[in-house]
Order: sequence, then C-alpha cells, then structure tokens
Amino acid sequence: MFNILEKYLPNVVAQGWSGDAGWQTAILQTLYMTFWSALFGGLLGLVFGLGLVLTRQKGILENKLLFSIIDKTVSVFRAVPFIILLAFVAPFTKALVHTQIG
Repeated sequence: MFNILEKYLPNVVAQGWSGDAGWQTAILQTLYMTFWSALFGGLLGLVFGLGLVLTRQKGILENKLLFSIIDKTVSVFRAVPFIILLAFVAPFTKALVHTQIG
C-alpha cells in the first residue's frame, strides 16, 4: 500500500506523518471540524425539531406564528443541499443532453 502512495502521490508521502503539514495534523483537524459541526448541527436540529413539534397545531405550546417561522426556516435550509447538487450536476447535464434545463 505504501508503495502505491510513493508511486502515485510522492508529494503527499514527502509531507510525512508529523509536523505542521503532516498527515496526523490534517487528520486531527478534520476530526475536530467534523465533530464540532456535527454537534452544532445536531443541537440546532434538535431545537428546531422540538420547536416544530411543540408549536404545531394541537401541540403542547400551539403557536401558529412561531410554527410558521420555524417551518419556513427549516424548508429553506433543507433546500440548500439540493441547490448545491444542481450546481454540481449542471455541467454534466449540459455535456450529456446539450441543455441545462428541461
């Protein structure tokens, strides 16, 4: 396995495992970013989910206005990954069928 890395990615192997630009630092930074973003996203999702359940019609804290605001906010953020996917797939679609829409 290491021979394959040396052959096809010599500059990556040259960085080594330790040091400021090493693999270990990169892996730890990736885990750090992933942990905090997952924790933040999970807590935010929990708050929004509880808000939707509690303020819905016939909910414990029924509040039509607050439910509507939270619902619209969730709907907007739910659409973001799909918009990113559309932007990513557009060049492939154009190459395949010679149009991006329709």
